[in-house]
Amino acid sequence: MSFYKAMGKSPVLVNQECPGFVANRLQAALAREAYSLVHRGIVSAEACDICVTTGIGLRWAFTGPFMTNVLGGGGGKEGFHRLITHLGPGIQGWIKDMDAHAFGFGENEIEELDKSVSHMLETTDIASVESQRDRGLVELIKSKKATPASS
Repeated sequence: MSFYKAMGKSPVLVNQECPGFVANRLQAALAREAYSLVHRGIVSAEACDICVTTGIGLRWAFTGPFMTNVLGGGGGKEGFHRLITHLGPGIQGWIKDMDAHAFGFGENEIEELDKSVSHMLETTDIASVESQRDRGLVELIKSKKATPASS
């Protein structure tokens, strides 16, 4: 761990083996719900991307899901407990809905989802998006190095 930290990385200790990398599993969980919301017609692919990039994505770049909840609950040692006990009952209803409408990755589901993504791409310059993303990531990494408490 110290070797990777010395290289400027942020290694994590994995306490138990599981299929896939932890970060990729978290990404897959969010993506599966995004796919479900778009497939169900609740939002478009473009709207879903906006929700992530202007909401949780901004917060999670500096405070992961747990610290975000601590702060959302008023901060301090009781912040997480306050938030989870306050929002937990409502979140259980969302999770039931998510489970009932989980994206199944079937051929028809993928085809329908791809229509919304294709529609989004009709007016998108991919090279420009990629360039903006790369410049933004470099700036974000610099910002995080300047504020080590956010790592």
